[in-house]
Parts: sequence; structure tokens; C-alpha cells
Amino acid sequence: MCIRDRSTWGPNTDSQQKQDTEADTELMKKAKEEINRSFQDLLLDEELNNFWINVIELVTILNDHFPSALTAHSPIFARLQPILESFLIIYKIFNEEEVVEDRRHRVTVRRDTAPKKAISKIANVDLVENQGEQPSVLSIRDLKLEINDLFRVMVERNRKVINLMVKQNIGLLSDSLNIVVRKMPQILDFENKKKHFRSEMDTIRGERHYRSLDIRVSRNNIFQDSFAQLAHKSANEMKAKLHVNFIGEEGEDAGGLTREWFVQLSREIFNPDYALFKTNVNGVTFMPSPHSNVNQHHLQYFKFVGRIVAKALMDNHQLDAYFTRSFYKHILGQPLTYHDMEDIDPSYYKNLKWILENDVSPLELNFSYEDNTFDQHVIIDLIPNGRNILVTEENKQDYVREICYAKMAKDIKAQIEAFLDGFHELIPAHLIAIFDSKELELMISGLPDIDLQDLKDNTEYHNYSRDSAQVKWFWEVIETFDQQSKAAFLQFVTGTSKVPLEGFKALRGIGGVQRFSIHKAYDSNRLPTAHTCFNQLDLPEYPTKEVLMEKLVLSINEGREGFHGFR
Repeated sequence: MCIRDRSTWGPNTDSQQKQDTEADTELMKKAKEEINRSFQDLLLDEELNNFWINVIELVTILNDHFPSALTAHSPIFARLQPILESFLIIYKIFNEEEVVEDRRHRVTVRRDTAPKKAISKIANVDLVENQGEQPSVLSIRDLKLEINDLFRVMVERNRKVINLMVKQNIGLLSDSLNIVVRKMPQILDFENKKKHFRSEMDTIRGERHYRSLDIRVSRNNIFQDSFAQLAHKSANEMKAKLHVNFIGEEGEDAGGLTREWFVQLSREIFNPDYALFKTNVNGVTFMPSPHSNVNQHHLQYFKFVGRIVAKALMDNHQLDAYFTRSFYKHILGQPLTYHDMEDIDPSYYKNLKWILENDVSPLELNFSYEDNTFDQHVIIDLIPNGRNILVTEENKQDYVREICYAKMAKDIKAQIEAFLDGFHELIPAHLIAIFDSKELELMISGLPDIDLQDLKDNTEYHNYSRDSAQVKWFWEVIETFDQQSKAAFLQFVTGTSKVPLEGFKALRGIGGVQRFSIHKAYDSNRLPTAHTCFNQLDLPEYPTKEVLMEKLVLSINEGREGFHGFR
């Protein structure tokens, strides 16, 4: 089945061209239907299905017992690569709703037609607590997995191979492995995600219609001057190369002034005089204030801030800006969970956790909450007539979900939507969604410069001492970490990658200044656990340095939220 070559057409009327276009569209539709039927038959082929399962079993055995066999230069990797790529191409074609050959056109289509993300939903409590386990290797064959389940298991078990492939050729993520970016980006290493993001940003920047974007601002009025000169610019104008000059100062901007402008402007965004953001209880991270409407221009300002954050990401500049975990998830379009309340108010989160684990009948709670702002006491219903509906054992999960959604989303819905409106003018929703919330923090704020000696000097020990074997091993392990791994560790134990300007002696927790502490835990079968509101690490008394390293790395990696399947 073929489509007529338009280059052979002669003069034609608009009506005839429309009829021919419709005919071609119908032919394309039928061709795609035939392709899908063929792939359905292929995917249902039992021998082929068994072949894919054999690949999964082989890679699982190699990962568990012969990890050195899965390296970039091993013959096994060379043989696995085309097999895995073939599977992903088949799955991609099976899932494609629209086949667009040209890569640049594909990027443009997705960016222009994809809907902008609204504020994130919140997951059911039971889904968060019972996310389920992946099938074991032995059970895969018995389960007779459907293609979507087979894809998920295949990609998860081949995580190492896929990342090696991408590391060698980042272009695969825009071609044969693009389905991994769209469906399971959580299996990709952070470095591979960053390279893919930069590549896509280069494509978008390549569509610039303007050469430069020049602004002149006063250091003393940087927010208002920048807003006045940039807020009215079109999205295409905002993609141009930015040049900044500070009023009253000589010198051309070779990049240094722009970097300085981004940092200073990002600090001014949180100026309490603008009433746009509020800090969490620890005073470290920020989220939109539900009462920002005291500033009559607040929604215009939020859209402007969204543009600035996106512009910094687009041009690879860092901001001095750290947001709450829930706000990062709104940017990413990822679902919230009630655990995200811990980052905002650890005490309130602790109360919610108590409600879920205990009998709430004596509390006489109802589906409403109180808001005390500007000396006004207001009762707000979580659901219609909520103040007259009691919280019971049967509906307490609904109560926790509704109160968390109110505080993390509904009460700041307009502010979030304005921010996202500005943000997505420059960065497509599908492209930023490849990151998780901790990775997005590092993308926006950069990798921190962590002085390990300063952290050591400001660490407290409980039932351990500086001379304890486990403590010595711990610091030796941390010293082997690269900058990115150190940042992940800091996020794990404090909730953010931000290093205090005064050093770790000024590290803040729920009670104000709260130094990093290591507490002895007595079950060596457990993983290390962190209490971010106290900057506390519970470290079991492991028998060897090797076991400690394995458990610590696993705990840090498991502490990064993935995509839990409840989008």
C-alpha cells in the first residue's frame, strides 16, 4: 500500500487537494491498522514471547552472579544490545499512535500539541503503602505477561545494559529507545537524563527567531526591573540568548553577568515583601503562599517566576532556589503522596501518620480545617458540608488524602497553574517529566560543593563515637562518593541538597539549628534510615565496611522516589 507522490501533481483546486489529502489520510490509517495487526500477531507468538523471557532470565542471572560480564566492552553486552534494541523498537511501534519520521518534526509536534500540566493529583494512601513487588524471574513464565508487563520487566531487568547503551550514544533516547524515556524514565541514570535533556534543549534553542535578549537592570531593583522588561516578551523572544547589564556598571556580559543575575534574581523571588512564597517549618525550602493574593499582581509574578526557572534550565544556569518536594512534583506532573507533607511540616505529618495507624474515634475530627491568617479565623470544608462529617476508621484515609491535597495543591492551585503556564512556554511538560523531584532540585540549583571535613566536624554521635569502627567506615565510604553521590546522600539525610552559607554548623532542622547526627541502630539486617526533619541517620552496627557500603548505597537509592504507577 503506497501514498501518491505529490511531486508529480499538476495544478489542482483547493477542493481537489483537500479530497486527495483526506484520501491519503485514510490510506495511512488503513496501513497503520495493518501494521498493528501484524505486530499483534508477532507479539502473541509463543516462541518469540519465550525468547524475550529467556533474555530477562539471562540478564537477571548475569546481574546477580556475573556483574562484570555487563560492561561496555564485554562480548555479552555487544550481543545483548541489538536484541534489547529490537524488542524496544517492536514495543515502540506497537504503542505509537502517530508515526512521524523526521526527528525535528517529532519534537515540534509533541511540544506544540501536548497539553500543559495542571496541578498534581494525590495518590490514595493504600496505593502509596502497598505498591507491590515485581514478579520474580521464576514466576515470569507462569504469569504469561501481556506486552506492557513484559516491557516493564524487560526494561527494569536490563537497566544496566540500557544505561550503557545510552552512555555510548545519547541519540538512542530520541530514536529507538525513546519509548523508555516516555514510559520508564526512572530506570535511566541521572547523567543520561541530563544529557538527553540538554540535547532536546539544543533542538528547541535551535528554533530561535531572535538572536539576543538584552536587559538592563538595577541591582537594587532587580526583580521589578527584570519583570518590566521580560514579562511581556513572547516565548520565542525568551528563547534568545540573554545578555544582562547592570545599570551604573561598565563591562560586557560574556556570561558572568548573566549567571550573577540568575542567582540574585532567584533570591529576590523569595523576598517576603512580594508575599509569593512561604518557607517550610525548617525555614530551608519554599512553596507558594496560599495568601499571595495580598499582592494584586501575584499571578503575573508567578508566571514570570515560572519563566525564569525554565529559562535557567534551558540555558544551563543555576538558581539559589530550593523548593518543597511537593512543588517539584507539581512541576514534574507527578502525583503527590501524604509523605510529602513531612517536608513541609514534620510535626503535622507525624500527626497524620498517627491517625492512619491508630483509632481516630476519640478525636472527633471532621472533614474541615481551620485557617488563621491576618487575625481572621476561618473554617474550610475539605468536602461539601465537611464540618458536619466525622472522620471514622472507614474514611480516615480519605481525610488524610483530602487534607494533604488541600495544603499541598488546592489552596495554591491558582499560583501553581500560573507558574506552570510560564514554565511550559519554554520547556515541554513531557521533557521535564523524565526527572524525579530530587533530580529536578539538582537541575535547578546545581550540585552542591560539600566540604566533608566541615560535615565531620559538625556531626554528633549517639551510642557511637568518632572512633567506632562503623563510624570510620561510614566516612571512608562517603569519601569515595563523587559530587553527585554526595548530593544524593545530603538529600537523603536532610531532605535537600542545600548547604548552609555558614557551613554545616548552621544546618537547620525542625527545632532550628540542628546538626547532622548518626545514631546507632541495633538490627544489622535493616537498611540505614534517615529522619530528615532532625538531620538524623540511623546506622546499624554492620559487621564489615563492605556490608555498610552496600546497605548505605541501596538505602540512598531507594530513598529516591520513582514512578509508582498511580499517575
